[in-house]
Amino acid sequence: MDDPERISADQLAFWNGHGGNTWVARQAHTDITLKAVSRALLACAAPQVGERVLDVGCGCGSSTLDFARAVGPSGAVTALDISAPMLAEAEARAAAAGIGNVDWRRAAAATAALDGYDLLTSNFGLTFFGNPVAAFTHMLSAANRGARMAFSCWRSLAENPWIAEPMRAVTPHLPPRPKRDPNAPGMFAFADPLRVAEVLTAAGWAPPRIEKLDCDLDIAAGRGLEEAVVQSTRIGAVNGWLRDQPARTVDAAVASVREVLLAHLDGASVTLPGAMWLVSSVPA
Repeated sequence: MDDPERISADQLAFWNGHGGNTWVARQAHTDITLKAVSRALLACAAPQVGERVLDVGCGCGSSTLDFARAVGPSGAVTALDISAPMLAEAEARAAAAGIGNVDWRRAAAATAALDGYDLLTSNFGLTFFGNPVAAFTHMLSAANRGARMAFSCWRSLAENPWIAEPMRAVTPHLPPRPKRDPNAPGMFAFADPLRVAEVLTAAGWAPPRIEKLDCDLDIAAGRGLEEAVVQSTRIGAVNGWLRDQPARTVDAAVASVREVLLAHLDGASVTLPGAMWLVSSVPA
């Protein structure tokens, strides 16, 4: 695996530059696509009025605001992310919604000074640590008595056609890619439930409950085929593959993605299966 310090530097640069700005631009669309997942995570975490919540990798704040509403004015959410553009968008959303019980912090959860919390949560934000055992150990150190954890993460690429099919579509247009370490930081780092349990228990958490969540994801967000193509090629792995490629290559790859997604077009929706884990635990 790559050096954790280099991974952290790369992540910081990406999420404060092109990556963060692109996600801000696409966030409203992404919120619609992942709405069912956000609801499932909220139900799994079951935040209570008055609780203190730590939301890691909060991004543009969609799930954060759900938790802030759930704990009410007597509770509070500390929301961490390393992306300044995404935090700015999150703060603007909170202000527009009249939600004031969130402390937005630009910080890395693996090393940040943390306040005591009753609930640790994250919607797809806990799979990017260079040293996940150290990160979960650090987060555990701030847990209040009786605290718990609940987060979502992706299952394997093979179980997620919403991204696997666009990836297969662009592959013939690109140079061969080196084989990736399945445990490397990234969206599929926790695809293996045995590894999830191994990481958490090594960090001092109890053996987790790991439940399957299957959702059909409308990657068009009800906005038609072209929006699905844009969403599939502007963010995520496909975008990373196409970045810095010649324009002719990008155009051909995007055309292949369009052809693949056309087969899933139903009215204004482009729906493909998505597969996630809902993981919950408590301090051991």
